[in-house]
Amino acid sequence: MDLQEDDVLVAAANQALAARRNDPRYRKWTEDLAAHVAKVQQANENVFRSVDFQQILWDSEAISATGQGFIATRPFWTDAAIVDRLWAVRNLRSSLEREALTQELQRLWDEVTEQIQHRGSKVPRLKLARVFAALQPRHFTSLADGKALDSVGKSMHVGRLREGRAALNQRILNRLDSVWPRIEASQDEPSELMRMKLPWLLFKREGTQADEEVTTDSGDAVGQSQLRPLPATRRRRGMLAIAGSMSSVLAMLQFVKDGCSREDFREHVRAVNPKLSAGSVNTNINALIAEWGVLTADGNNLKLTSRGMAFLESGDPDDVSDWMLTQILGFDNLLYLLRQGPREQKSLISDLQQVNPGWKTNFAPTALIGWLRAMELVEFTTGKNLALTARGKDWASRIHWEPGKLAAVAMPTEPALPLGDHAPSLAFQRPSVDQILAQFSDALVFNRSLIAQLDAALWSHERRHFAILSGLSGSGKTQLARSYGRALRGQSPTATEDGVYVLPVQPGWHDPSPLLGYVNPLNTERYVRTSFLNFLLDAVRDPERPYTVVLDEMNLSHPEQYLAPLLSTMETGDQIDLHAQDDDVDEIPSRVTYPSNLLIIGTVNMDETTHGLSDKVLDRASVIEFWDIDTDAFPGWGSCGLNTSHIADLKDILKQLGAALRPARLHFGWRTVGDVIGYVRAALAGGAIGFRQAVDHAVYGKILPKLRGEDSPRLRTALTEAKKLLDAYQLPMSLEKVTQLSDDLVRLGSARFWR
Repeated sequence: MDLQEDDVLVAAANQALAARRNDPRYRKWTEDLAAHVAKVQQANENVFRSVDFQQILWDSEAISATGQGFIATRPFWTDAAIVDRLWAVRNLRSSLEREALTQELQRLWDEVTEQIQHRGSKVPRLKLARVFAALQPRHFTSLADGKALDSVGKSMHVGRLREGRAALNQRILNRLDSVWPRIEASQDEPSELMRMKLPWLLFKREGTQADEEVTTDSGDAVGQSQLRPLPATRRRRGMLAIAGSMSSVLAMLQFVKDGCSREDFREHVRAVNPKLSAGSVNTNINALIAEWGVLTADGNNLKLTSRGMAFLESGDPDDVSDWMLTQILGFDNLLYLLRQGPREQKSLISDLQQVNPGWKTNFAPTALIGWLRAMELVEFTTGKNLALTARGKDWASRIHWEPGKLAAVAMPTEPALPLGDHAPSLAFQRPSVDQILAQFSDALVFNRSLIAQLDAALWSHERRHFAILSGLSGSGKTQLARSYGRALRGQSPTATEDGVYVLPVQPGWHDPSPLLGYVNPLNTERYVRTSFLNFLLDAVRDPERPYTVVLDEMNLSHPEQYLAPLLSTMETGDQIDLHAQDDDVDEIPSRVTYPSNLLIIGTVNMDETTHGLSDKVLDRASVIEFWDIDTDAFPGWGSCGLNTSHIADLKDILKQLGAALRPARLHFGWRTVGDVIGYVRAALAGGAIGFRQAVDHAVYGKILPKLRGEDSPRLRTALTEAKKLLDAYQLPMSLEKVTQLSDDLVRLGSARFWR
């Protein structure tokens, strides 16, 4: 609905009025509204301050039905500070300049809300909007619902809710005043009342929401409406558990209040929850769009929906009740079940698993129950029973349907074929090796057969997707693993990384807590999360896409210790135990099923600082070892900044030196090649060191320190060939060092750079 043009607005207004004038309910609304406004405007101060009058002022539905929300207003009827301000609203002089009057109305609105909050009560914004409309009918419309008000303001291009209710009401009325002579008046209806009601009629005319899925059916002219539930098959299946709960959601919405790019919003979400992985950040954003209905995407930009505007203004979950009850699978089921009386949490989880047979664990049901508690819809009573709060009863009363369920998926009756005879069934379309290779960066040159080997190793089992890359330090193992995970998602090298998590393993990990977190021993209601746990839970929640974790230098600690729960459950298919509590701790369930969409790729460098891999690890993983490095294929030659002759010379030196050291497995990877090039380039730029001397320094400092070992024919041959090569290329400092190592090997039986 776009009412920016005068002709469109006039046509829409006249059509809306013509459609309602002969409706008996509309006439009754006009009569009730006229009587209520007259009573409020004619009351003297003594009558106005009486409890009976304040009850009528707050509870009358002559202007608009509340539609939703359950906040008792009785305490406000006798609060002198609140009544004083409402009396001031009623007596504002219409002789004030219009902008000044609007500012004063907004100031009084803010003071009333502050006074209500000071009492420790939530602000009943729907009812408060009706009160202000009755007190100042020329400056407020009958649109009490913030979402409706925002929608009409947007359609007229006069402003949004964030600019203040008083200002937006006045701008909408000003817009109507600009075309009022062309609107067809009625002799049976005072023009002031028609002007006050017309925004509601325009809102109803177009089905209420232009930028959001419609969640209500139009009711009568007074603002009553009935929820329109989606069938179970079309609903969002559960809700993401967001660390920080409601406060985090509101903090994220505050940032996008005036609109922002998706990239900027990602950074803000990370600031709100620093422990989130890149994949979890995107999941949080998608949850605000699809699970909450408070954000909408416009290309690469994000903005609040009218529901999001209202929720941010109020901080009250009532403003998202229509969405939760009609769009989220299981939300209405829970309230419907609790309408019959308190229930034990375990039995509720069991019933929810019948709503969605795909919820094999208690993870999704527990997250849903957690949100109902955060929204103050349910609370624990005696023992472990959950019961509806007053707000929860109000929400549950709006469920006029029997909540639906998803049908169980029929399982095949024939026996499964052996894995060797049939490819494992995947929940997503696994790309071919060539499709994966096409997503790799041009700067990364990996052999096609190596990528095919990694692909086959990861998918050789229907649940255990575990591979270990062993080879030279700096040979690109981590980049290979990372690039494979991205390519499996169909992500280009420049895309935001999603579904891939690189975890640098640290020395001293002797148990699973660095991965899976733990219950805070000082506060057993708090769970110390880790980024890996968040990533694991993302994989559990999103079984239709692959999630790849790269354990970088995984043998700096004993993998069979810190990976123990995963090694066990990836084999058995059982659940991963996270803690021993019966109920969730800080939204973390006690256990989750091992996700069959989780890929683990470990990288390994074998030296004296690392641990060997036990049979428990090796039995569950496919080991891929690659040692051959093609110096010519190093992608940095073309942009290294050296002249052609120096490049050719340096290539020959490094290629031959690598070949000489390879039999003793003392050769080097691309990282070392890049570092040697970098040193030579920097030395030449400094102007004090020549090319040959720079190469000598670089070989001495980057390649020779790794030369070590006990006396053996292979090591003797490697050192002998290296000496010949260094002599031929006139690298005296390096030649002298290798000569010393050769002498040590003969005299001492071992050689080491550091001695």
